[in-house]
Amino acid sequence: MRLVTVWPVEHGGQTSVMMCGLPTSGKTTTAMRLHTHLGGVLIRSCDIYRELRIVLPEWVKRTAGFRMNVAAYDRVRDHAYAEMARRADLSLANGAPLVIIDAVHGERAKRQRLYRICAARHAAPILVVCQCADFTEIQRRFRAREGHETEPEREASDLSVLWDIQRRWEDPLEDEPPVGARPAIVIYDTLHGVVTKIPGPERSLLRSIELVLASQASDRTFDARPGC
Repeated sequence: MRLVTVWPVEHGGQTSVMMCGLPTSGKTTTAMRLHTHLGGVLIRSCDIYRELRIVLPEWVKRTAGFRMNVAAYDRVRDHAYAEMARRADLSLANGAPLVIIDAVHGERAKRQRLYRICAARHAAPILVVCQCADFTEIQRRFRAREGHETEPEREASDLSVLWDIQRRWEDPLEDEPPVGARPAIVIYDTLHGVVTKIPGPERSLLRSIELVLASQASDRTFDARPGC
């Protein structure tokens, strides 16, 4: 099980960082970098999938690239997201100062569930949206995963995973979170290293997150691992 805990965060109050983005957009690399620099609890979707024995390459075959019999996959996928939310809620209840949830979070309902948890726990939500708009680079990142599917971070190696997420995608900038859970939003272009803060509420960890992303952009160490 991957639920890593480090406790150096001392910025006042609790914070929940929700990663968001398409496969290979850089979510996992970014989440791990934030965790390394800021501490807290890291919950990764690829590890939850592994724990629940959800093997993406097998589902690609069973659903013919998510073109048939997708309902069964949707059920196990929804279960994984529910488990991530449960662990995030438990971590906040246990006093974790920072919880980072690394997953696609492409559907509004999945984001709203975490916003409701933040409202109930009085935790400050921050949404980090990772993007890579260059399809040639996306293809390169997928190709680099081939042959490494046994590694949780590289399990999504087939482009059909991308098409499946794109058909589900709902713009996070159009969300209407519950009262008290409006997130601060940062958009991170992982290809060009550009960090954009969307006007909104200020959060105590927001500046620290921006600095970590800026330092990561200067390193430019992205490979095929991001975005599980």
